[in-house]
Parts: sequence; C-alpha cells; structure tokens
Amino acid sequence: MLKNKRFFLLIALTLFLIYPSSTLSNLSAIDYLVNGKKELDSCNFVSAEKNLSKALLEMKEIGDYILLWRAKALLEMERYEEALKDLSEIKRNYPSSPILKNAKIYEINILKKLDSPHIESVYKSYTDEYPEDLEIKFNYAQYLKQTGQIQKAKRIFKEIFITASPLADKAELELSEEDISVDDLIRKAKALNSSFLYKKAEKYLNLALAKSKNKLQEIILWNLGYSIFMQKRYTESASIFKKIGDFYWYGRSLLRAKEFNSFEREIQNLIKSGDQKIGELLINYANIKRRNGDFYKAIEILKETLNKYPSYREEALWYLGWNNYLANYYTEAKSIFKDLFQKYGNLKYLYWFQRAQEKEGIIETKHYSFTFRPSDFYSYLLYVKGNISTIPKPEKVVENKTIPTRVKILMQANFIEEALREIKHLLKNNKDMANIPFYCMLLNGLGDYATSVRLISKFPYGFNYQELLYPKVYYEQINKFAKKLKLDPALVFAIIREESRFDRFAVSPAGALGLMQLMPNTAKREAKKISINLINDRDLFEAEKNIYIGSFYLSKLITEFDNIVFAIAAYNAGEAVVNSWIKENRYEGIDEFIEDIPYGETRAYVKRVLTSYFEYLRTYYTLTPDRIREIIKI
Repeated sequence: MLKNKRFFLLIALTLFLIYPSSTLSNLSAIDYLVNGKKELDSCNFVSAEKNLSKALLEMKEIGDYILLWRAKALLEMERYEEALKDLSEIKRNYPSSPILKNAKIYEINILKKLDSPHIESVYKSYTDEYPEDLEIKFNYAQYLKQTGQIQKAKRIFKEIFITASPLADKAELELSEEDISVDDLIRKAKALNSSFLYKKAEKYLNLALAKSKNKLQEIILWNLGYSIFMQKRYTESASIFKKIGDFYWYGRSLLRAKEFNSFEREIQNLIKSGDQKIGELLINYANIKRRNGDFYKAIEILKETLNKYPSYREEALWYLGWNNYLANYYTEAKSIFKDLFQKYGNLKYLYWFQRAQEKEGIIETKHYSFTFRPSDFYSYLLYVKGNISTIPKPEKVVENKTIPTRVKILMQANFIEEALREIKHLLKNNKDMANIPFYCMLLNGLGDYATSVRLISKFPYGFNYQELLYPKVYYEQINKFAKKLKLDPALVFAIIREESRFDRFAVSPAGALGLMQLMPNTAKREAKKISINLINDRDLFEAEKNIYIGSFYLSKLITEFDNIVFAIAAYNAGEAVVNSWIKENRYEGIDEFIEDIPYGETRAYVKRVLTSYFEYLRTYYTLTPDRIREIIKI
C-alpha cells in the first residue's frame, strides 16, 4: 500500500527528471520566473518586468502566466500600451488558457484608465461571456450610468439586484421602487432562500405581497411559507401553506411544530390531496407515534402508506419491519427484512434480519457469497457477525503517469495556486476517466484534499485508492493532540473527513468553520478551557487551533457519554438532544440507537463517521472484529 509521503516522492522524482531541451535546457529560466513573480508581489515592478521578460524567452509553455504577470507590472508602471500588447498576445496565442478571464479583466482596467472609446464594447463582451462576474457587471452599469445610458444601466443593476450577492444591496440603491417589479422581488427572494438567507428573503416577499395586488400571490406566499419554515417558525408556515392548499408543506409544518393533534385531524384531507409526497409525512408520523409508545397506530399508518403510496414502498416496508422489531414481533420483522433484502439487496436489511434471528435465539454464522462492500456501514457489522469472512486490502495504486508540462513547470517553480488552477482546468476538459486518480494524486500532493476526495469518491472503484479516498493529512497536528487528549487519531481523521473533507477554509450554511466545522460560540467556550485565545472567528481557519479545539471538544463528549457513538451523535446534533434520545428510549444495543436516531441528518452522519473511522483503521492501523465490537458494542 502506498503511503501518502510516497505520493509526494513520486511528484518530486518526476520533477527532477531531465526536461526536454525545448522546455528548460537552461535552468536559469526558472530562476528568472521565480524572481520575477517574487519582485512583482513585492511591488518591485521594474525588476519584475526584466526577470519575466527573460523567463518568457525560454518558457513559452506557460507564456500566458508570464505575460499576465508582466502586463500587471507594466500596468503598475503606467506603460498601458505595452501591457495591452501582452494581454492581446495571451488571447491570440493561448485561447484556452485558464487565466484568459484574468487577462480580460486587466484589459478592462487598462482601457478604463485610458478612457478608451472601446471600453463599452469590451465590457459588454466580457459580461456576455462571464455573466456570473457581478463585480465587473456592476462596474459596467456604473460606466453606463456615468455616460448617460440610464436605462441600460438600470437593466444591469436589476440583474445584480435579483441575486443574493453582497453587491445586490449596492445595486438596489441605484434603482427606484418603480424600477423593481413584483417578479423581480420574487426572483430576489428565491435567490436569497437558495443562499440560506431566509430572513432577508422574507423581507422582499412581504414587499412583493404589498405590491402584487393579487397577481402572483400564490407563488409569493409559497416562497414566504418556505422562508418562514426554514426559520423554524412552523406554526406560521403551516397557516400559509394551508391557505394556498399545499398539503405536503402544510403537513410537514404541523409535524415540525409538534401539532400532532392537528395533523391527526388533517390526515384524511392530506391523503385526499393526491400528493404522493404525503407518503413521506405518514412515515414520519408513524415514527413519532411509535416513539411515543403507540406501536399499533404506527403499524396501521405504515400499512396505509404501503397501500396508497407505491413510490414510498421500500421506505414504508423498512419502517414496518423496524416497528415490528422494536415491538418484539421478530417473526414479522424477519419476514419483512428478508423480502426487502431479496428485492433491493441492501445489506442493512440482511443485518437486521440476522439481529431479529438473534433475538429469537437463532445464531447463524453463515458466510454469504457476496463480497465485502467498501464504504458500506453494514459490511462492517456483518463482518463482526461472521456473515462476511474477510475485509480485503485494496491492491490498486495510482499509475506513474507523466505530469503535464505546464503543471510540471508551475510545480517546480512552487506556484501552487497556479498549478492547482491548471489541474482543475485539465479536469474540466478531461474525457478519459482513467486520468482521474492521477489528477487526484496531484491535487492531494498540492494540498487540495477536498477536491481530491470529492473526485475520487465519484470515481468507479475509487475505494481501491484508499490514500486518496481517506487521506492521512494534518497528521502531525492530529497525532499530537490525539495523544495529548487520549483520543484515537483514526477517529479524528474520520471526523475531519466527514465534516470538511480536509478543507481548512470550509464554511457550512449554519456558520460552522474550518477542518472540524466548529460553531464559533462553541469554539470560544471550549478554547478558554485549554487556554487558546481566539481573537476572531477567522482564527478557526488555522489548522492547529481548529484541530486542538475540535479534538478537545470531542474528547469531552466521549468522557461525558462514556461512548464513542453517542459522542459522535452529540458532535453533530448537540449534547442536550442526544441525552434526551438516550433517556426517552431503551435500546438493547448501540446498533439499535444508531438505526433509530430521530434526526435523519444525524443518523446518516454517525454512519458516515463510523465508516470512515473503520476505513482509517484498516488502511493505516489495524481493524479487527474485536475493535469494531469495542466501538459499537455489538
């Protein structure tokens, strides 16, 4: 099995191969390139231009980068015409360059300084090609406004206004109330909802309601109901959805508001609506009834769901079996689980069929003919039970392919950001799936673990590339704090992988930050206990601080619950809610607790983290049935 350091060694060895004479016969070209960029970043523009010009003579392979940097130096020295020539050369000789967009932005900036009569056509061409660049689009609108083209400017300001961009607020100031239609307000609110800015969306939807005069009211109200629902004001959202006759969202709001009596009264109306998604609500309500001890009613609802909602048949059958299992009706549960496994092949159904057998006192250690399924949580549980005989070691390694010349040069010059940009550009235009593992290896070696993990996870047989799928990065920090806090480092790796994919600048919609996705308030509270001073939230993007605080919090949860699984659940859902789940329900095994976690998101999260935990153990440490039993206590 390759170690991560061998990936770096592969890259290093490749870079030290003798380059073709047409590329780097004179090594001073690299020196000129590196020095030129260094001087540019230090604002020594005269020296930067001289070094970059010398580098360009021998490094045409990455001439677009050199020309762009030289154009920037020339721009700063107010040698505008020369800078424009460099940018024109990029467009002419490097038409598929990943930095073509940057060259066009520089061109706009120079033409503005020159007050060129061509600036308007260049602005238009750029915004047509890159409509997502709202900053340039805003500048274009300002230019049009300054040149008296008010209506054109307003059209562009309106295009920016209907987005969720921070520039949208500035664009709004350029528009009058009459300029903004009801449709504009609706589109604006939808964009805000999609960006999780629900309170702000509500504001614009209320404006749309006041302005609509019955036109588009149903659309406005639906989006308003959704905004309010996502703000957890469920009773209000229920009222709105009932008014417009959306029975699915009406019922969903009632359940979230815990208005179970109202939901019970409305069940027949929900069913009569004919909306197939009502099947989902009935399943959720059946689970609520069962958690409140009414197994009979839960089973009755699930049977009705089976009869009326065929698209929810598998899910309804699963919960019917699960309800029977928890009600100690093991024969019925076994029959359902067996049928589900035979029809759908999900190992979850086979596992719970075996557990139901155990409840009846039937112990079976049959080795099934199917093989271990990597990254399938239930494969590990069946392995413990003896139903799967072995967990094989992956054998494939990344092939030693030739690094693309442009990437190679940028890496040798230690231009990491540019090398990553180049690899992603190659991936965007890649037509050979077989290249994916090699590109992922390069991304991993250059520190873009998140993109590497995401890509290899989607790659067929990606599980054969374990050190890409489960990278062992930030090893020194993780190992140091795990040892200090008496944590298993494999568990910390698993948490980080599932929280952020090792992206230290990750930000969740809820505002969690960094590698271990810490909420700022929680991080500040825990940081004080270990004498870490967090000056501002951005400190949580520092790998060392984030890992220490997150590991400390995780170790505290493990101590508090005296159980790794409960701690993982609490890391996601919070300590109070996990304590309530433990107190309200009596489970005979941790596996039952995992399967019955009320929050679907947390249930999936716990399974993902445990799966990653097992994968890190089997890849870098030791994974045995006893170790899995120790973790899950089965």
